[in-house]
Amino acid sequence: MSARAVHVHPVLSSLGATRSKKVGGRFGVVKATRGRDASRCAAAQSVDGVGEIEELHASFPFSREQWDNFMKEYWQKRPVVIRGALEPGEASMPIDSSELAGLACESEFQPRILKKGSNGPSDWSLDLGPFTEEELQSLPSDGSWCVVVNDLEKHIPEATKLLDAFDHFPRWRVADVQASLSGEGGGVGAHSDQFDVFLMQGEGRKRWSISDDPEYAPEKEESFFENIDVRVLKDFQPKTRSLLEPGDVLYLPPRVAHHGIAEGCDVVCVTYSIGFLAPTHDDLILSYAQSAVDTRNAVTERWSDPWLEPQAEVGQISQAAVKQAGDIIRDSMPKTEADIARWFGCHVTGNLGFDGEQAMPEEKLSPDELQDVWAEEGALIRRADVKFAFIDEVADGSLEGCLFFAGGEVWHLKSASSIQLARHIAKNDEIMAENWQGLSDGVGHEIDGDGVALVHDLFSSGFLFLDGD
Repeated sequence: MSARAVHVHPVLSSLGATRSKKVGGRFGVVKATRGRDASRCAAAQSVDGVGEIEELHASFPFSREQWDNFMKEYWQKRPVVIRGALEPGEASMPIDSSELAGLACESEFQPRILKKGSNGPSDWSLDLGPFTEEELQSLPSDGSWCVVVNDLEKHIPEATKLLDAFDHFPRWRVADVQASLSGEGGGVGAHSDQFDVFLMQGEGRKRWSISDDPEYAPEKEESFFENIDVRVLKDFQPKTRSLLEPGDVLYLPPRVAHHGIAEGCDVVCVTYSIGFLAPTHDDLILSYAQSAVDTRNAVTERWSDPWLEPQAEVGQISQAAVKQAGDIIRDSMPKTEADIARWFGCHVTGNLGFDGEQAMPEEKLSPDELQDVWAEEGALIRRADVKFAFIDEVADGSLEGCLFFAGGEVWHLKSASSIQLARHIAKNDEIMAENWQGLSDGVGHEIDGDGVALVHDLFSSGFLFLDGD
């Protein structure tokens, strides 16, 4: 993405977008407390009875042990503020507000502007982008709006640095990196979601009010305003609230209602959010059923009943017919955990927004030619909008070798060398030739025929591209 500057409202006055390829106790120096400390927490009860959100004082990156403790105590259990999780400024938040705002002019970031009107609590509107300079220039000077952009990690390499802080979470679970920008008093309204989210304060400050009241759950349609484009709770009453400073992170489990308002911002408030995929059970069942249909060999098989006998009741469906229908369904079901693994890996790495034809390389290379060019260029790069994963063990021991997934496709690998390569690709954004072609005086791994074929398939599908492209 070439640099772009758009002069708009003072809060978004220099839009630019670039698209290019101590802690103590269990967590650190300060033990986890409910509030900054017990005495402060007791004193923090305001006149409306709203206290502070539970806090940890810790910094990213967490060790495996720290994440283990976090997952046991907080993950999908209760909210927590992680104070000082990230260093404020460019080191931890490499995308500044002007660049983020400029992304609202680009369609691939699904930009939208949420606006709060002055005609009561239900006066909300939603504008879908991309937006022109004139539209951004027309934003009011107060905090009645919030600009939201999605999929940062798919198009902005710097955004992937935000994901590095969560390196002990399976990457297939991450939905996307989102950013919101607003002026003083801005926000998106009180609401709840069906997924886990980490809210990372980038610039400015934001006061978060939250509640785990089940009446605010996303499926409680009666708790939300009707006939408006923004899902906002009618009568949100928080139980706890906290003010996040730059570098603070708020973790929210699914179904916890939350309302963030920019507060004390000199220029702009920027909040990043990392959401986690939470497919419904119906989605999984339908996905598997479709997969079973797509992979069946006997596509021409139809109902047959050579056992049919004369019936006295023409309206009756016989036991034999019901049994045969059941046999057909049961025959399509997975027989082993390896069968489930093959489908599940394809499902969670699939990307409906990926344009395979556009991603394919302009020049077709043979496997040997690709190896030569890879060595010359030095690295193959993973596409940021493609998910990679592998499965190398299942509970019933039915999997031989390793299943590798990319963009909803699967490769069954059996050689130790190709499995090692697949694990490396699933974890690293750059695959250096010197590590896999024996070019580092014996330091590199020896790539075998299965590995050569895997790299060629990934390159030809557009999932990997050369460093110079």
